[in-house]
Amino acid sequence: MADNFIDELTERAASDPSGTLMYDRPARDWLEALPLGNGSLGAMAYGGVPVEHYQLNHDTLYSDEPGGRDLDLDITKDFDSVLSLLRSGKYEEADRLCTTRWLGRSWPCYQPMADLFLSAVASGDPDRYVRVLDLNNAVNTVAYEAAGRCYRRESFASHPDGVLVIRMLTDDPEGVGFNLSITSVHRTAVAESVGPDTVALNGPAPGLALRRTLDLIEERGEVWKYPELWDSSGKRKPGASQVLYGEQIQSRGMHFSVRAVLRATGGRLETDDTSITVSGASEVVVLVAAATSYAGFDRSPTANGIDPAERADGVLADGVLAAASAKSYQNLLDRHLSDYRGLFNRLTLKIGAASSHSSATTDRRVHAFAHSDDHSLAALYYQFSRYLAISGSRPGTQPLNLQGIWNDQVIPPWASAYTININTEMNYWPVESGNLIECAQPLMTLIEELAVSGRRVARDMYDREGWVAHHNTSLWRSAQPVDNVAQTSFWPMGSGWLSRHLWDHFLYTCDGIFLDRQAYPLMKGAVEFYLDWLIEDDRGFLLTPVGTSPENDFVYVDDEGVTRQAAVSMGPTMDMAIIRECFTQFLQAAEVLDKDRDLSDRVREAAPRLLPHRVAPDGQLSEWSHDFAGYDPRHRHLSHLYGAFPSDQITSTDTPELYEAVGRTLDVRGEESSGWSSAWKICLRARRHEGEDALRLLRRMLSPELTNPNLFSGHRGGDGRQGLFQIDGNMGGAAGIMEMLVQSAYRPSRDGEGRAVVELLPALPSDWRDGSLQGARCRGGLEIAMEWESGRLRTVTVTSTLPCSVEVRYADRMTEIRLSRTASVILDGELRRIKGGPATAQDE
Repeated sequence: MADNFIDELTERAASDPSGTLMYDRPARDWLEALPLGNGSLGAMAYGGVPVEHYQLNHDTLYSDEPGGRDLDLDITKDFDSVLSLLRSGKYEEADRLCTTRWLGRSWPCYQPMADLFLSAVASGDPDRYVRVLDLNNAVNTVAYEAAGRCYRRESFASHPDGVLVIRMLTDDPEGVGFNLSITSVHRTAVAESVGPDTVALNGPAPGLALRRTLDLIEERGEVWKYPELWDSSGKRKPGASQVLYGEQIQSRGMHFSVRAVLRATGGRLETDDTSITVSGASEVVVLVAAATSYAGFDRSPTANGIDPAERADGVLADGVLAAASAKSYQNLLDRHLSDYRGLFNRLTLKIGAASSHSSATTDRRVHAFAHSDDHSLAALYYQFSRYLAISGSRPGTQPLNLQGIWNDQVIPPWASAYTININTEMNYWPVESGNLIECAQPLMTLIEELAVSGRRVARDMYDREGWVAHHNTSLWRSAQPVDNVAQTSFWPMGSGWLSRHLWDHFLYTCDGIFLDRQAYPLMKGAVEFYLDWLIEDDRGFLLTPVGTSPENDFVYVDDEGVTRQAAVSMGPTMDMAIIRECFTQFLQAAEVLDKDRDLSDRVREAAPRLLPHRVAPDGQLSEWSHDFAGYDPRHRHLSHLYGAFPSDQITSTDTPELYEAVGRTLDVRGEESSGWSSAWKICLRARRHEGEDALRLLRRMLSPELTNPNLFSGHRGGDGRQGLFQIDGNMGGAAGIMEMLVQSAYRPSRDGEGRAVVELLPALPSDWRDGSLQGARCRGGLEIAMEWESGRLRTVTVTSTLPCSVEVRYADRMTEIRLSRTASVILDGELRRIKGGPATAQDE
């Protein structure tokens, strides 16, 4: 190994500021470690010396079992009472009744799996050190020098071979030497050596992992929801605890197995009961694979799952690990690179030239970004989100949860599950436009599976047709509302918001088979529920009878002049915006497929009667159907702005008064917020062509307050805690960056030749004077490549995948082009045709 490898690695990383994360010391905690993943197996690499630590996850390892949290909920018993209270202005009483009678149990928690430790026999403290995550290759490299010798460690998570691959080498004549061991935070897991070169860890995940303390549940009077913890008299059962395993919880719960096999070139292996020690090797490769007893979202992992020990023997040892072990390190690396680059290399983004800040370590770049000219950090942040999508969301895996596939806590923040009143959807905002169409597939599968329980909940809890989902779900796809209070948990709008992702996937791909067989039946089910759920008010408008603006309260004065606070009301703005969009998209889909004319007629009759958006007396967009004041004027949720983004119901040309009200609302909401909320604000500002505001928000988001050292998006907890992680901020921030550069719309037609609108550089800030974007996807099956200089478009290439009419817009120019299948047109900065055609430019 070359003596100057550390210098070469550092220089290579510094020369690619848009594609490399770099650090000059090991991670001190989880939020400094670097994520690796192959869609299912996730790892956080600490880069430690003398002990390397890989914290491991598996995308299917959750607590509980399917159906384990379902209760006998039935809103029809209290529906008339709640409606009467709302109509008489007794919102607090209605809120209390919904909280007491209409909510379910706490939800299952995504689980950590294991910790792999590589403890060096001897290397000493490093004199020089660098660790790098190369986004172009999805390879983590650690290099350090100790006692005059150089040590090198490479790791990657291979999707084609299903393993985590780690290679270590050194120029020390005594070779590579370390001890390999596997542990777990799950105290019932057992490690053992199962051969001369293999260590296994087998154990159960919790059958119950409860976010609420037992004291809190008793205080709220909700012990009846947890018969496994309290008896019928309300007395705690012996051994009752927030976390229970195996026989403590009627043998419920997932099982998992991890295996690590060690391949050494030269040297000697010594095995004890639970670990392996290697010494004197010129090179060592460690392969890690994992499995769980997950058998499907609706099948018990204990009653119907595969024994993880058998899976470990059959699948891991004789299958995945055996196949991977038969390949050379170079072959494993080549297969990994071919797979990963086939996705990642589809899109490149360059913003500005490298500056003096660009060559600094990533944590220092984040500290300086607010006032630096390091514009390539924005491109790095964007590409990091694409890296996370590829690493955590592949066809056949689970979709990204609140923390992607990375979590080190048994009871993680918000259970690290799927919060579908914004966060799950935001995880996938940048995926389609980022040319990662395949990575959206897990979300489509989640929607399909959630609709199964959603139909049951619509029938049994609501006595309505169609399917419904509330603000949270998990691996087990429960559609009932979770516990807590109505403000957070009673929100039957999940099916509508998720339906927009089905429709958007069709708009980006123009995949008629997907629309017909998968998306349309789900969109139809959401529409059926809302048609049944809506009621008529005294003005003849249709509105939701009971709703909330997610996680926000309003204040009002009751009949006795007392100021009160509540969350439940009739027809909140977000409810109506989601339903309006759901109806519109369903009608377009039904027209394209020529289906369900009778249902379409019902929707067409109902749509104009939906309660419209309205402007409040203070000039903001009203969040509720009455002129309530928000309890927190700067609340993190922007739910009532749904119609402006992600939807397109509110525009400067079609609804100018509402458009101005959205701007006023953003001004009042302010810029201080959590990571994901800041991301939503960036998207909203970009949609409004307010590039300077969007960049200012991005600078604030890419600061130590909201971005962790490893670029994981931060979140300020409800108690003010810092240092949390939610991946939605990463993904939403990336969506905002793309929205600043390209916006698109598409209206499909039954004959397959639709009409697209593509707007270039709609919110380009003045600081981003030069740059290029290659390979971005636009609605209508289009792909865009463009360059800009001195703040002006230089060239753009528009490529189609099917016949399409395209209106290309830039600044005050507009060009109409018609493209046949797999055709391209190259335009200059004035939108005049350079190559391909036909295209005619004109002033707007």
